[in-house]
Amino acid sequence: MEEPKIIVNTIMTKEDYRKFLYTATFRRSKLIIPMLCLISLIGSILINFRNNGINLIYTLLCWVFLLALSIIVVAFRVERKNAQRIKTDKTGAFDSVNTLKFYDDKIAMENEALKSTGELKYEQFYAVMESKDYFIFYLNVNQASLIRKKDIDNLKEFREFIVCKFRGKYKEI
Repeated sequence: MEEPKIIVNTIMTKEDYRKFLYTATFRRSKLIIPMLCLISLIGSILINFRNNGINLIYTLLCWVFLLALSIIVVAFRVERKNAQRIKTDKTGAFDSVNTLKFYDDKIAMENEALKSTGELKYEQFYAVMESKDYFIFYLNVNQASLIRKKDIDNLKEFREFIVCKFRGKYKEI
């Protein structure tokens, strides 16, 4: 049997999940923040037109207010999703150790607390993203698994391995 190239033992705390949700919401796509800015600007211009003309100061104030409101609404939804996930977690997924073994052609995953194992070939992944604190492995658009960077022994070697194996699917955010 072939030996793994890299072995990582990692956990996901509730705080890690919360950070992941914010990262996935605001940083996964570079268009999110500009779109919020554009939509709130269009809204402020429409509100101004309704008041018979354009007042630059009023438009800017309205734009800042609408932008702040939209960011607060998105953050509220993220917090609600986080609270719901924590409340409904009956499996004990948080704070349990996940062992990931990286081979030449696949990843083998094991979690003793959940009594689960699995293997995935690298081409089965949708994308891999690297943030400041995590490597995020997307199985599809909506399902992801993360590895905390602080759980990786040799970060430089791991990054090089991941970039090589996920060429075309790897993105730094």
